Amino acid sequence: MRHIDGWMISDSIGHEDPAPYVQAQVSYLDAREQFLLLIDTGSDVTVLMPKEAYRLFGDAFFEFDFHDVAASFLIEGVGGAYRSIQFEMLIRIEDENADHINLGRRVWVAEPTPDYPSEAGNWTLPSIFGRDAIRPGDFELSYINNTVTLIRPDDE
Repeated sequence: MRHIDGWMISDSIGHEDPAPYVQAQVSYLDAREQFLLLIDTGSDVTVLMPKEAYRLFGDAFFEFDFHDVAASFLIEGVGGAYRSIQFEMLIRIEDENADHINLGRRVWVAEPTPDYPSEAGNWTLPSIFGRDAIRPGDFELSYINNTVTLIRPDDE
């Protein structure tokens, strides 16, 4: 059984109790960044919020057309509603032995509000590791001593 360790962290979206996070490397073409992603079993999709998307894409992030009806999608959740567009990315997480688990994913990138780097709007919201990455049978969440363990039962 492979274990991927994460952390319980107090976040910026109003949770009284700490929320579960996992560290992941997110890659798109030649761009590669490490992020802490909020493990959200209530979210259908994995989403990069503006702060992380800007780190990954740089200034090209501001050229994305979030209002292209054919390419964009409205995501609604605890943090509000925002338009997003989809990219094929590689999410890489490490198990307890530092072996990589590669998850090829469609990742949604959220439209920035405001439309410039800020300490307001959805720039303050955490990026989401959603149910599309945590499918039933892939992972189980275990909370012990303010840590989180994602368990890959299918690797037994």
